[in-house]
Amino acid sequence: MKLPDFLRLLFKGPTPKMMAAQLRQPSGMLAKRVGERMNAANRFLYDATWRALQLRDGMSVLEIGFGNGLFFPELAAKAKDLKLTGLDFSEAMMKEAKARNPELVKNGSLALHFGSSEHMPFADGSFDRVYCINVVYFWEDPAAHLREVQRVLRPSGQFIAALRTKATMETMAFTRYGFTKYEQAEWESVLRTNGFNVIHAERLQEPEIEFEGGRYTPESLVVVAG
Repeated sequence: MKLPDFLRLLFKGPTPKMMAAQLRQPSGMLAKRVGERMNAANRFLYDATWRALQLRDGMSVLEIGFGNGLFFPELAAKAKDLKLTGLDFSEAMMKEAKARNPELVKNGSLALHFGSSEHMPFADGSFDRVYCINVVYFWEDPAAHLREVQRVLRPSGQFIAALRTKATMETMAFTRYGFTKYEQAEWESVLRTNGFNVIHAERLQEPEIEFEGGRYTPESLVVVAG
């Protein structure tokens, strides 16, 4: 980090551009704080997404962009003998998640991987469910990621994406930097263009959240595709 950026961060906090970069790929001195803030901001969306997963005993489930892994123990308790896998683009979050979940990793219930969803290190047809929460904004080439999601899903598998609407995202200053924003019809069009069928979409009004000094009442989407 350059000295002017460090001093600005030290005395005034991150700029919107810095915050956008951290949300995309948490790193350095801000990573731990960003992971904790994401947990608080995304709690409601995790509950909504898990309902949409419709988990059954023995399923194999992949989360893309798992952050610091706080929610994996709760997910593991949703059904018996779940096989959980996480893939994240941040080495800092990978370390945090491993430190938080030693028992799940040790007993084989959870496998954590560092990497991009453009090139997933998994065999074809590995998962019954693939999901991500507030991740698709960062896919510069959605087709590349969605091809990989299709490849790793089993024939009857489903992909669940949770995202906040374009109207909501545009109220947040940091989303001007590197975010692709979608309304429901736009995201569904991306899915259909890339070979998915939209099975169900739910619009949600979230409770008010505080994030980096601002207060927001987000509107969100949980879209199930197969």
